[in-house]
Amino acid sequence: MHDSNNTFVSAVPTVVQGAPRRIIRLPSGYQLPRPPRLGHRVRAAAAAYNIHLHHDIPQVIASRPVFPHTHASAVPSALQHKPAHDSTAVHTPKALPQGTTHYIQMPQDSQPQSQRKPSTMIALRLRKLAQLLHHTWRHSPLFVLWWVVYAALSVGAFMWKFMSYRHNAGMFNLAGYAICFARGSAEVVLFNGFLLLWPVMTRVQYWLWTLWPGLARCLHMEHRVTCHIVYGCMYYLGGYVHVIAHLVNVLIRVPMACETTWSDSMLANVTDFAHGPKPDAVRVLFQTATGLTGVAMLVCSLVAPYCKFQYRQSKAVYWNKWGHICDGVMFGITFAHGMQHWLEQAQAFPIMGPPLAIYLVVEVAPRYFCTRRNAVTHFTKTQDTVTLHIPTTQRFANALPGTFLRLQVPVVSPFEWHPFSITSHNDTEVTVQIQVSGDWTSRLHDIVYPHLMVRIDGPIPAPAIEVSQYKVAVLIGAGIGITPYMSTLHQRATSAVATPDCTPQHQQQLYVHWQTNRQALFGTHGDVLERVAWLDGVDVQLHLTGDCTKATPDDLNVLKTAQTLIHDQEAVDIISGLRLPKTTDLGRPDFHAILQQVAAKHPNDTIGVFFCGPPALQTLIRQVLWQVERESQQEGHPVVMPFHPEVF
Repeated sequence: MHDSNNTFVSAVPTVVQGAPRRIIRLPSGYQLPRPPRLGHRVRAAAAAYNIHLHHDIPQVIASRPVFPHTHASAVPSALQHKPAHDSTAVHTPKALPQGTTHYIQMPQDSQPQSQRKPSTMIALRLRKLAQLLHHTWRHSPLFVLWWVVYAALSVGAFMWKFMSYRHNAGMFNLAGYAICFARGSAEVVLFNGFLLLWPVMTRVQYWLWTLWPGLARCLHMEHRVTCHIVYGCMYYLGGYVHVIAHLVNVLIRVPMACETTWSDSMLANVTDFAHGPKPDAVRVLFQTATGLTGVAMLVCSLVAPYCKFQYRQSKAVYWNKWGHICDGVMFGITFAHGMQHWLEQAQAFPIMGPPLAIYLVVEVAPRYFCTRRNAVTHFTKTQDTVTLHIPTTQRFANALPGTFLRLQVPVVSPFEWHPFSITSHNDTEVTVQIQVSGDWTSRLHDIVYPHLMVRIDGPIPAPAIEVSQYKVAVLIGAGIGITPYMSTLHQRATSAVATPDCTPQHQQQLYVHWQTNRQALFGTHGDVLERVAWLDGVDVQLHLTGDCTKATPDDLNVLKTAQTLIHDQEAVDIISGLRLPKTTDLGRPDFHAILQQVAAKHPNDTIGVFFCGPPALQTLIRQVLWQVERESQQEGHPVVMPFHPEVF
């Protein structure tokens, strides 16, 4: 062995047995760099990938010059210098140790879509649809059964009206099958108009969750947004068919009909056309209440989808607001469209009237007239997030974990309400964390000040409310997507203090994975994470993406080694700045390996997987779940992994 400044060990890399610490011995001809140089390498690697280090690197490494508690294979090749006798040797970085950094496993169909044949793309989409239906049927058979019943009722309503007018000789002779399609599609519009508002009655849904959770679970209320969208799309689709069919009637069939055929039809006896000649298209469309309301509904049905498409592209709230205003106008005009009783008595009032009345009384009136303004207790703000602490109301006294609220800030907009997950709540205040992602949140981030006046409405059930129903649950949040699960973790930490004698086998097992490309975001929930990460039955793993996904293996190894050194000595993660059992993983997580490991730990069990994040990552995780379930069946220990993506 040489002097203390240049330490060499001539033994083969082994671990000394029986020693209080595992000491790594490096091969002869290699030397460990001096502490200042290692600290310089760590800081340089962190600066290259915009990583802020939460510790004094040189001081810690100076006190621990040897790599303790680290396997020999984890020593970075970048930290091993060339032999002293070979000044011209070229250093080749070693491969990244397996398990050090995980990356997302891309789907097997990795060929670009532009290079695929149309038949291949259709087959791929059909296969994915079949997988989705099989997965949904396996985990939510009642939900699939409802859609079967819904489709049967829609087809039944259409065919009932279709055949009714097919056997109406006078109208069929005048308009043919066009009137059959028009009346059949009108019945589909009324049926979906009846269903449209039930999914957005959040107060009714929360009452069901608190009083009859079993019934609420059977109704699959976590899919209310999907149901609302489907009903709305069918409402518009039926309206388009209705318009096209009536344009055929007005522009083609009626002008071509003879006076005898016209006089034998029901239209000849209505108030607008009685005792007069056969009307032309202009008179029907623009000189009658039914025609004018139809034209107005057509305009609204064209403007609303355009506004919503622009909202999806730009995230500007005013597009979404005007799109829903057009929806409301069209919904209201539907009641006036049939009041002239051209062909039969108006059906909009008895079919669509009751749910509209309930919605106005239960949802709209309390939101605008029964919620009071409260001043924000205090707030914290980062570069692109703001956390508000709001005085609680009576309705939030026993709010279930996983719920969210609607927030109105009058100084930003006096009429807009926006949904945000409840990160924590107690007897005095409710906390929400808001990320800047549009014009409304940008204005709130810019103008927030102490004692800002706000109004809150809720709590409203979300998919995260189902976490407590599983013995084993995996919570995956991307960026701000961790917020729906913070109330669950906060409750877990609180219950651990209240019931310290609870044995681990009676506790729920939670696996928490939080990935983000903004390192500062880890600190916003640091207090809760540090409390729950050390509890039995809770496994917390953080993942930092962003620029570090482009890092070279040597730089990643340098950072991981520094993480291990400081975590072993100070119990602090230099990436997140938190005291957690595990250090932050650098790079994108390999969800296939993560979920496969969870499935292996809990064979023959049902594992709830909850996710909040971007749609692309949601699609990937869904595909990974299918693969993990299939692999577990092949290995003989099948697991069921219901997927609960977060929606508002």
